[in-house]
Amino acid sequence: MTRYLIVGGGLAAASAVEGIRELDPDGEIVVTSAERELPYHRPPLSKGYLAGREQVESVRVHDAVWYRDNRVRYRLGVEAKSVHMGKCSVTLKNGERLPYDRLLVCTGSRARHLNVPGTDVPGFFLLRTLADSTALKAVLKPGVKVVLVGGSFVGMEVAATARGLGAEVTVLEMGQTVYGRFTDPTLSDFFRRYLESHGVVVKTNVRVARIKAAGGKVVGAASETGQEFPADVVVAGVGAEPNTQWLATSGFAIDRGGVVVNLRLETNGENVWAAGDIARFPDPMTRQPRRLEHWDNALAQGKQAGRNMAGAEEAYLHQSAFFSDLFDVTINVLGDTDKPDSVETKGDTALTAPNFTTLYTRGHKLVGAVMVNLASANRAAEFDHLQQGIASGVLPEA
Repeated sequence: MTRYLIVGGGLAAASAVEGIRELDPDGEIVVTSAERELPYHRPPLSKGYLAGREQVESVRVHDAVWYRDNRVRYRLGVEAKSVHMGKCSVTLKNGERLPYDRLLVCTGSRARHLNVPGTDVPGFFLLRTLADSTALKAVLKPGVKVVLVGGSFVGMEVAATARGLGAEVTVLEMGQTVYGRFTDPTLSDFFRRYLESHGVVVKTNVRVARIKAAGGKVVGAASETGQEFPADVVVAGVGAEPNTQWLATSGFAIDRGGVVVNLRLETNGENVWAAGDIARFPDPMTRQPRRLEHWDNALAQGKQAGRNMAGAEEAYLHQSAFFSDLFDVTINVLGDTDKPDSVETKGDTALTAPNFTTLYTRGHKLVGAVMVNLASANRAAEFDHLQQGIASGVLPEA
């Protein structure tokens, strides 16, 4: 009987269990998680769950009965310390050693800390875990002054959710635009105008120098130039960092924080795979190394890694895509939007009923796209058409 060990308790881990059980109904599966929660979906943490529209049960990937029915031994609140590939074992921080025949590392990411004074004061939040979202939800009320530090996806989603709950929201972005990763002024300008049309104050070129406190709680944020922004709550959304520090002495090939894997998601260690946020994998379209921190990637890679652990030996060929919601607008991001040669926006960018697509090309080939439309619109056919175009590198017809 094969002993499968999965280190990491997120979506990739749950998907890996599914993949293993598709091919091996009998193997022993042990999952260790540093968190004390069964795997859950992270997108609702800044949207539906944070807004109170979804409950804990609805954000879990599977309930406890599912893991029991699939004979999974789940160990919560257990943190790994290192991997000993020569002895096929993982050492936990409590000193215990867990043996394996097949190992998957999928320890995900942690929120990047804002390295300024005052972040230890009540009223300052990071958002990464279910516990983080639960704590933040408790203080988001009508009239509360919220400052969001960072103009990327999580920060913008929290800004929209907080505003929808009646909070007074200000976004502070150190760069020239929000959603700067899209590298397109038209797109960034649309999102700024859209946020402002819903009452969110957006300030760019603002670098926060400290979190202000008085009476043992947050009262605002101050910039390097001396600007002050009153706040009851400050939320930092300044990116994430892969949880690979515990693997530093285990012999894995690690590049820019990611565990290097091949097309089958295998690491340089025998019978060891990696998936999700920590995996630096060959992009199926460009074959260039890439690391992604998105729901879709964790879901697909986890399943594929599990199947390969059980003997499938299949290449990971899933095309990247992820989604976001901002008030009543849906955003779908396909392929690769980094470092394009050219960017073109087609469609209607009006704030009242936006319906447009931004195309990213490199070397005269389509490599990525961003679709923006009202949540009520169905653009599934265009989504599929663009995915096909990215796979072939062919621009869609006008």
